[in-house]
Amino acid sequence: MNDKTTTADLARLAEENTALIENSLDLIALIDAEGRFQRLNAATYDILGYLPEELVGRRYCELLVEEERPLFEVLRANLRAGVSIRRNLHSRWKHMDGRTVVMSISVRWCALNQVTYATARDVTEQHAARQALDKSQQQLQVMLESIGDAFFAVDRNWRVTYANRKAGNFVNVDPGSAIGKNLLEVAPDLHSSPSLGYYRRAMETGEACTFETYWEPSGAWVEARAYPSEEGLSVYFHDISFKRQAEQALRKSEQRFRNLFQQAADSIVIADRELRIVAANGRACSVFGYTEEEFLGLRAPDIDSDFSYTAELGAALQDGQTRLLRITKRRKDGSTFPADVHISRFEDGGKAFYQAIIRDVTEREETQNRLRELATHDTLTGLPNRALLGERVQRLLDTCPRGTTVAAMFLDLDRFKEVNDSFGHEFGDILLCEVAARLRAVIRPNDVIARLGGDEFVIAAHCPSGQAAAGRIGEKLLDVLTSPITIAGQDVIIGASIGISLFPLDGNSKEQLFQAADTAMYRAKAAGRNRYRFFEPEMAFATRERMALETSLRPALARGEFELHYQPRIDLRSMAMVGMEALIRWNHPERGMVSPAQFIPIAEETGLIAPIGRWVLTEACLQTRRLMTEFGREICVSVNVSARQLAHATFVGEVREALQESGIPPHCLELELTESALIADIERTALMLRELHGLGVKLAVDDFGTGYSGLAYLRSFPIDVLKLDRSFVLQEDERISAFDFVKAFVDMAHALKLAVVAEGVETAEVVEFLRAADCDEAQGYHFAKPLPLAALRERLAAEK
Repeated sequence: MNDKTTTADLARLAEENTALIENSLDLIALIDAEGRFQRLNAATYDILGYLPEELVGRRYCELLVEEERPLFEVLRANLRAGVSIRRNLHSRWKHMDGRTVVMSISVRWCALNQVTYATARDVTEQHAARQALDKSQQQLQVMLESIGDAFFAVDRNWRVTYANRKAGNFVNVDPGSAIGKNLLEVAPDLHSSPSLGYYRRAMETGEACTFETYWEPSGAWVEARAYPSEEGLSVYFHDISFKRQAEQALRKSEQRFRNLFQQAADSIVIADRELRIVAANGRACSVFGYTEEEFLGLRAPDIDSDFSYTAELGAALQDGQTRLLRITKRRKDGSTFPADVHISRFEDGGKAFYQAIIRDVTEREETQNRLRELATHDTLTGLPNRALLGERVQRLLDTCPRGTTVAAMFLDLDRFKEVNDSFGHEFGDILLCEVAARLRAVIRPNDVIARLGGDEFVIAAHCPSGQAAAGRIGEKLLDVLTSPITIAGQDVIIGASIGISLFPLDGNSKEQLFQAADTAMYRAKAAGRNRYRFFEPEMAFATRERMALETSLRPALARGEFELHYQPRIDLRSMAMVGMEALIRWNHPERGMVSPAQFIPIAEETGLIAPIGRWVLTEACLQTRRLMTEFGREICVSVNVSARQLAHATFVGEVREALQESGIPPHCLELELTESALIADIERTALMLRELHGLGVKLAVDDFGTGYSGLAYLRSFPIDVLKLDRSFVLQEDERISAFDFVKAFVDMAHALKLAVVAEGVETAEVVEFLRAADCDEAQGYHFAKPLPLAALRERLAAEK
């Protein structure tokens, strides 16, 4: 009977223990020496989302967040080294659904059974709350450190719980070292200070208090505010020594007050209850132009301009408030000025008075206005800038009557870069100012004009009759720029290209109008410059097409999409091929062959012409060297060089490298330069051309006759060849025939030891014309169009 009872009791006890474990809200686990779970209770699912049997046999470290594992390796070693128990270790574990669970872990190592008993409690919410609390406390500390007052707080046992730097500096202690110490231990001088009584009374009564007291250790007057709470007491204080000294000085000596009153840098005026002026200092007399006696016959409104002293203002002053007002003040001569006025009320001898401290802020307002001007206007021309332009154009659109039009015009100067390059930026600025003045003179007062930057201007105007009115404005803008502008003693005519868009036809927003006008302006430039163009929908398509072409152009070199064609050059005496011009072609993977007229301007604008030009130079030299080897004869190749290439300091080195890499004789390479590239920086260009000539290469001026056509610069540069443009060869003049003109030019070139090559030759008649004029060489479709390398090989083979 006893044995059975004992067995039953043990069974019941085992059941109760099992129930106790399984119903525990904490996770309970048994872990073997290898770190594998042997048994877990039902709380495993509630906390980690796993059924207990799913984790049996798995290592606990699999559920640990990666960063926690080194900590548990150390814990495991410590448990085996003799520290058999560790309590309340916070760590992060991976829930089955992927989220992170923060648990408080307690473990005990049993060396006898070589197992670890572990309990864990989900403290994720408490952890998050603690983090939020810590963040809030950090924010509070930042705020308390940034305020102007010194601040400290104590608990109910007068232990310091916080003090900012200003409070620590006031009593010469480190705020951090004061935390946890008794307030009187940190600041023992409080024993003899009245402040302690105020603090104790506030703590006892629970009522906030404000007081002023003298702090003996630093010889300073302080104003303190004490706020009790359930946690303790918070105290804010600041030094008011200056204020107390001023008050004491006023009470101590009327004469001293008078001195301060008279010597103040600001105007001070005192009025009685009826606003009759009873006193004015010397500064006020100087600023307003009244004598002190004249002031005493005035009322405060007499020196104001349209300011009303309201009952609300009087009530605020009655309550002891000080008001800062912006009032326009009036001098004796009737002139006015803006002023900041501090108004306060005080009593003297039982009578109320109002004191006004008046500071003239004219200079400050002028500075602010100047800053606003700088922020909204172009500093060079004084015109509105982009920021103000948008605001004013939006106002035009908002007020545009239904059925009428607003025109937006983008104006870009046509030859500004040439003026800048020729005369320098200083004279370029003079030109821009003159252009701005002329444009401003022809627009109406309500129209808008702005400078976007560089040589770009924008005009916006109401145009009741639509396109016709906008066209007339465009004509005026072009006409006003036709008169010469004197720059550095030289008359310069500067044209402009104008793009015009119309609201609401071309867009309903200022952004759409600006984009349309900009597109139209580029179309005006492409059409020959010095004209205006209205926006047309197909222009937008052309712009998008150009952008698409630019996007494709950028990787074209890396993708090997370029190839060279060669146009033969013919000796007009022997009629044999003596050289060729290398011409780039773009074999677009989708568009096929793209005309150089389409992509070369884009390459110039984007700067891609530099790497493309370098490739052309190297490839032309390599291919020419191979042809010379293949056909056993010298072949001269001419390569075009852009102004951007010539502007690079590395260009001479690139030519030298191309010659060395290809092995082509230097005299077989001819570099073709445009006239505009030559005169962009004459001194620098002359130095670079002499270096190139020193390498042995030939230098040619391309399309001679289409640019400046100034023969004087030919003597400044080591030029070998002039290439005459077709239009120059065929031009007619009443005074002289084309033959006589070209013949005279060729003779002069020969006298300068320059060879002459005619371009664009298309007929036999022109060939005979050029031969009769003693022209040296020619090229054009009459002889051959630009040939791919394979076709060029066939021609050379046929001539062999």
